[in-house]
Amino acid sequence: MSLSLYFVLFVAPLVLCANVSIDPATLHNVFGFPYALNTVAAANQPSASAAGYSAQAYPVQGYSNQGYGVKVPPANSQVAAVTPANGTLVDLDYWDSVDEYTPSATDYDKFDWTLTKRVASSSNENFLLSPLGLKLALAILTEAATGNTQAELSNVLGFDLDRVLVRRKFSAIIESLQNSKSDQYILNLGNRIYVDDIAEPRQRFAAIAQEFYKTELTKIDFDNPAVAARDINNWVANKTDGHITNLVGEDDITGMVVLVLNTLYFKGTWRHQFAPNATKLAPFYVSPTVQKQVPFMNVRDNFYYADSTKYDAKILRMPYKGMKFSMYIIVPNSLTGLPRILNGLSDLRSELYYLQEHVVDVTLPKFQFDYTSLLDGILKELGIRQAFEDTASFPGIARGQSLLQRLRISKVLQRSGIEVNEIGSIAYSATEISLVNKFGEDAESNRELIANKPFLFFIQDEATRQLLFTGRVSNPALVDGAFKLQFLAFAHVYSLDGQQQLDQSRLNFFDTDLLRYSCEDRKGNVVVSPASMKSTLAMILEGAGGATAAEIRSALRLSPDKDEFREQLNFYLSMLQGNKTGAILQNANAVFVSDKLKLMKDYELMLQKVYMTDVSKMDFKDPFPVAEHINSWVNNRTKGLIPTIIEPVQITPYTQILLTNALYFKSNWQHPFDSKNTRSGCFHLQGVCRNVAMMELHAELNYAYVENLRAHAVELPYEGAQYSMVLLVPQDRDGLAPLVRDLPYMSLPQISMLFEPTDVTLLLPRFTVDYSEDMIGPLRSMRITSLFSPTANLSGIFEGDSPQINSIFHRVHLAVDESGTVAAAATAAMVIPLIHNGVQIRVDHPFALFIRDNRQGLVLFEGKIEEPTAYVEKNGLAGQAVKNNTGNPIKRSYG
Repeated sequence: MSLSLYFVLFVAPLVLCANVSIDPATLHNVFGFPYALNTVAAANQPSASAAGYSAQAYPVQGYSNQGYGVKVPPANSQVAAVTPANGTLVDLDYWDSVDEYTPSATDYDKFDWTLTKRVASSSNENFLLSPLGLKLALAILTEAATGNTQAELSNVLGFDLDRVLVRRKFSAIIESLQNSKSDQYILNLGNRIYVDDIAEPRQRFAAIAQEFYKTELTKIDFDNPAVAARDINNWVANKTDGHITNLVGEDDITGMVVLVLNTLYFKGTWRHQFAPNATKLAPFYVSPTVQKQVPFMNVRDNFYYADSTKYDAKILRMPYKGMKFSMYIIVPNSLTGLPRILNGLSDLRSELYYLQEHVVDVTLPKFQFDYTSLLDGILKELGIRQAFEDTASFPGIARGQSLLQRLRISKVLQRSGIEVNEIGSIAYSATEISLVNKFGEDAESNRELIANKPFLFFIQDEATRQLLFTGRVSNPALVDGAFKLQFLAFAHVYSLDGQQQLDQSRLNFFDTDLLRYSCEDRKGNVVVSPASMKSTLAMILEGAGGATAAEIRSALRLSPDKDEFREQLNFYLSMLQGNKTGAILQNANAVFVSDKLKLMKDYELMLQKVYMTDVSKMDFKDPFPVAEHINSWVNNRTKGLIPTIIEPVQITPYTQILLTNALYFKSNWQHPFDSKNTRSGCFHLQGVCRNVAMMELHAELNYAYVENLRAHAVELPYEGAQYSMVLLVPQDRDGLAPLVRDLPYMSLPQISMLFEPTDVTLLLPRFTVDYSEDMIGPLRSMRITSLFSPTANLSGIFEGDSPQINSIFHRVHLAVDESGTVAAAATAAMVIPLIHNGVQIRVDHPFALFIRDNRQGLVLFEGKIEEPTAYVEKNGLAGQAVKNNTGNPIKRSYG
């Protein structure tokens, strides 16, 4: 068995043309806020007052009200005059009468999403957090820390090294929240630090806490725990409107020296309220097999909404009255789709740019629950470790010999709750960080959103883009939840052999996306190599910048940190080199550059060092020797299976660079098919029976029925067992398309967990595939768009020039026969129980396949098979009836 693949990418020079329409996203990247429009365009419009606009400035983060903050009506638009309800020239409710939504990037929220993701991964139950509450409490502690303690806190929280900038940032956030007074909502933020009577708070720390964090330091007698607990609980209950009454008990107070508290209470009324008489019971799918009858609310109105292809989910923005706060609902299209959203949570901000105003029919369950989270373990896992240890350094809080250099964090607790009903929402939280003496004791078209399955939500301050609350609703019927420390007992897995382990969970999302969009609206066999595509995109990413780099990183699910993703990709590429017993795997990258241009020294160095790439100079004026040289390179690295990848006509004198990748895999089956048993079989495609060469195998194989995909999964190991082919066979003959669509929600690692050794009789058609395709279409569907436009930013490749990519060519050769195979697929088949408790899988209709590295979780090849190899009678006796394994005759027919 052998398989090979070749990948070539064409890069052409960037040509600037007159009258080019500039993408609004580009204007935003260059000039910032999208409404900071050209003053010439504004001058051509009617005045704000003539058009019905009030003179008040539109609030724009980061801009003053001197010009940039004024909302300018769009060109060629008619703006209706506003008639103030109060009979004056000032309409106090005007800004609430028009729902203006302007997404913007925010800083300081990486920690928020990471925290949310970690808590979500601990269980499948409801949860609620206040990222802002915890971040504020930790920010105050950071002011008192020094050395490694301070460095760890700042790094995990994503703070600037300049403390002045951090103070100004939080001062602005707190001022925005505390000064937002309105009769349409309530926002109550409270910060307080309780310090034991024996300590003398440092004046400088007290001044910083008060001025920038609006936090008061209060002396308390922790040696009298009953009185201390009562005073603390009274303060918390007052700040949370009585929703949290017993935050601490007497046992919690014992031995405490400093207590940092943050409370956040929010009560808002929906701008578009649900009609109470429209609420009715309906099923909520807690899981694909479990339903709960819960009350669902319904409203139909104008909302900002998007169908997200990245998350395969619906995103809805639900504003509260007052236009300062909004709740965002993210509902997956699949019953099992929420993990995909949570896994890519850090990129959710960019997806909010796609929200547009539509008439949306919203069906949302009423829910109310309280949640308690003990966050010590998560903070340690994220990198805040020393603050919990005896080496912690918090000298800035208080003076006194008994405290100096002796405080450490003993507990980080957050209690929160939420209620969502027809009128609006109530959400509240209290965050407690306990410090002890470390040597003591320890409109255009209708849309529909039905949240009848587990979904994610968050409430944010629209002015500062700060996340007040984040959460998940897995079961609206539950009213209490708790996250405990033991969930993190095995958060880290270490290799016993000392070798680095590669986490493929994020990279694997690229694999399923690539298969999905490659197969979409494409008939016949399709085989692609995500490993080869990643290799080539990695070389491009190294020279990309701006939006181009961000899109590639997002599609590959890589870290925004360049050193980090280089390390990830280098380790990934090193895993594509292996000559194990019974298997050969070889990956080769090459870059052919015009001899008229000069590569950036850093780029060339990184290609060779990180991406293991050969770099060669070529004269593209004469296309024939260039094509011969490149084809020879490919032919050698694919063992002759792909002798020609490029034609001379495809090379022009304007070609600047060719980035190429060749991947070769060859291995024999661990359990070979006996060629004597290969016979004619019927393969069904769109109601037509086609005669194919059906192989037969009897062996103990890993098998599972995957209920979420309505498919059978079987694993065929290669010699040595490091590599295997996984076949996914839909239950229904026409079930391949929905199977491929739902794969992002049931990944190969999840399927592998369902495998059990089973006696299997497998009837699998023999097939050979030669597949070639320009991959620009699938990559565009995966949101890699600027790479193929005149705005492509590849400025890190050449000195003084930025190229544009006009073609990405992908070619795969795959042969699967009795002795071995190069790729695997999943297909639809009938499963019949056998007498010996095994199963029989007849792969007699289109299926999908994957070839993977079992140790590292790398998918080498993947695809769908709709046209297996036709059966050819060896003895030439066409039409002869033979018996199948059930004893029934099979009539051979041809043509």
